[in-house]
Formats: sequence, C-alpha cells, structure tokens
Amino acid sequence: VTSPPLVTESSSVSAGPTSVGTPGALSVQDPKVLVNGSPVQGTLRVGTNEPVVFQVSVTAPGGLSTVRRVTMEYSQPGPNHQEYCGGGCMGGGHWGGYTGSVYCYDDGTHGDNVPGDGIYHYMDPQNQIGCNGYNAHPGEYNYSFYCEDIHGQRSNPVSVKINRQ
Repeated sequence: VTSPPLVTESSSVSAGPTSVGTPGALSVQDPKVLVNGSPVQGTLRVGTNEPVVFQVSVTAPGGLSTVRRVTMEYSQPGPNHQEYCGGGCMGGGHWGGYTGSVYCYDDGTHGDNVPGDGIYHYMDPQNQIGCNGYNAHPGEYNYSFYCEDIHGQRSNPVSVKINRQ
C-alpha cells in the first residue's frame, strides 16, 4: 500500500484512549504520538520539526495474521490543505482544516522497529499530518485508530487529542 502525501503541522498533545476493547475481541489500544521516541502529551507550545510517529497496539483472537489493516483517521486545524495532497490523500481538504486517513504498519517500515510484534506505526517524516512542524496551526489535532480483520470485523476505536498553542 502506498502512503498518501501528508500536510505539515505542529501541535500540542493531550493523549488517552477514548475507548477500550472487549477482552477476546479484535482490539486496538495504547495510542501514542511520538517525537524522537517520546510520547507527546498535553499541550505542545513549540514544534521541533522532527518527524512524528503514530503508534497503536493491536490484539486479534485469531492472531495477527488475521489483521487486514490498521487505519488512523486524523483531523487538524488550519486552512484548506487540499493543494498539498493533489488528490492523493484518502480524506479531503475542507475550509478550516483537513481530515483524512492513513494505514499503519507492523512490517519494519513507516517507523516500525520490530515487524510482527502487534505494534503498528505510521511515520510522518515531513509533519504533514503530525503536530510537531514549525508551521503547525494552533488548535486541536485528533488521531483515531481502528483495525479490521479478514472477516470484516472492525475493532473498537481509540483516540489521541493534541492541542497546539
């Protein structure tokens, strides 16, 4: 799967899951927004322009081989960013911000350190959807994760909210 282009942002973070999975069911938990390997939490006042890595843990009763995809949906404040995506993003630009989605990976790419460990990642090297860019707009950044298995079952969603000042 080819990664869609991203839109650079800087932000502040307040993290925490909005829901918890049911034991024994397809589940995502422990969402994180990482900068230099450290979780961003609360409010971010100044971005460093370092790449942002998004991370979420997945459990599947049939094993990780039954996971079809892990998706992160995002929304960010700011002007219409449609021109940055050139129609390649899975979301769409809208006045006052941008929404879209990207796939997360557990295959040793896209910021993933250990393939097959159930921890999925998406790296945003240019801070196009991340919260750490120098030019990020102030406001709330929302990142919501879920996964789907080969049978069409969808997990619980979990979210992280980051506030940029």
